[in-house]
Amino acid sequence: MELQELVHRAKKGDEAAFYDLMQLHKVRLYRIALSYLKNSEDAVEALQEVTYRAFRSIRRVKEPQYFTTWLTRILINYCNDELKKRKRILVSDDLIS
Repeated sequence: MELQELVHRAKKGDEAAFYDLMQLHKVRLYRIALSYLKNSEDAVEALQEVTYRAFRSIRRVKEPQYFTTWLTRILINYCNDELKKRKRILVSDDLIS
């Protein structure tokens, strides 16, 4: 099935179509998350969180042909937030020592 058709179906609430979309993108998303977070457990956690966020807001996708870009952007934003949290935790630990 074509990507745009899957996105249309997922926007209408078809959970199977959303699952198929995530299956199509999971390897690529995992590699991106791993390149940002440098840890396989964190990359898997990022995929889980991004899947949840995408499912929650799939209706916001304006153009189905940009679904991959939209999904990747969610992942990158999540990874950047996690890296910022790590940096804050490291700085706090250094101040305490």
